[in-house]
Amino acid sequence: MKPESHEQRYREAERAMWNHHGMEPHERWVEVDALGLRVRALEHGEGRPVLFVHGTPTAGGVFVPLVGQLSGVRAIVVDRPGCGLSEPLDFAGLSPERMRAVIEAWMAPLITAVADGPVDVVASSAGGLAALVLAARRPDLVSTLALLGAPAVQGMSLPVWMRAATFAPVARAVARHHVNERDLRRSFKTMGHGALVRNGGLSKADLEWRYALSRDTNTYAHEMQLMRLAATWRGPRARWVASSTEIESVQAPTLWVAGENDPFATPDRVRSWAAHARGSTVRVMAGAGHQPWIDRPAEHARLLDAWWKNLGAGALEQEEHRHTRRHA
Repeated sequence: MKPESHEQRYREAERAMWNHHGMEPHERWVEVDALGLRVRALEHGEGRPVLFVHGTPTAGGVFVPLVGQLSGVRAIVVDRPGCGLSEPLDFAGLSPERMRAVIEAWMAPLITAVADGPVDVVASSAGGLAALVLAARRPDLVSTLALLGAPAVQGMSLPVWMRAATFAPVARAVARHHVNERDLRRSFKTMGHGALVRNGGLSKADLEWRYALSRDTNTYAHEMQLMRLAATWRGPRARWVASSTEIESVQAPTLWVAGENDPFATPDRVRSWAAHARGSTVRVMAGAGHQPWIDRPAEHARLLDAWWKNLGAGALEQEEHRHTRRHA
């Protein structure tokens, strides 16, 4: 557990990043009684409720550049359990089946606490796994699902540095290390964001938040424990990631955004996953990496807005068609 002074330092870096993007979010805590922990989310804006679920090892703040470009949205940016300031999971006895129950156990009360009905979900990487699992198990809670970058699905690859973290000594070293600028530049390149590094695409405030996440929270230590459960040197353990059966069970319309340079999955692999989903749409972002929205957040905001509007128009057309048939 980090000292209270670390939490304050993290909050200051997080607040500076949100302010840099012109926002002042509201903090919300949700009690997850089934797991004996609290989950934290930051909310901003008004409009359709959209839940943002991040990957690993990071926290909800990774979506801030995208949220800053969206309009007509009430963004609910969650820190997954053990990440950012959310309280950690107990990994004792955690199995693939239990992991899925845990996902539902924290996501369902979060959604019911922040919205009167189902929400749109935007997720990435390990957050994509959580979103797919929830959408398959609780279709009543998910209106639409947008997967930005390769989600954790059977057939995904892991970069060498993530596979190395499945070894205990490496995992401990990663958890203790404080990320610096050189580390981030190397990580961004590995994740397919070379152009972002060359162009200086992230602000100083965004970078300082990432340093603080490593230095002042237990995120990396928590996520390295999860990594060792879910993967080996060869890659993800099959039952610890989403299956094609789970994708087929998702009733909500899905948007799959593939980064051209995403090392976790090629655009063709993403298309093959999307083929299992009903009502799926695939978009490939040229020159983008595993977190494609950080390369061009405004473009992603336009893509999401257009997709949501088109889905709404389609639903309206279906309703008008049914109305016409009833009165013909």
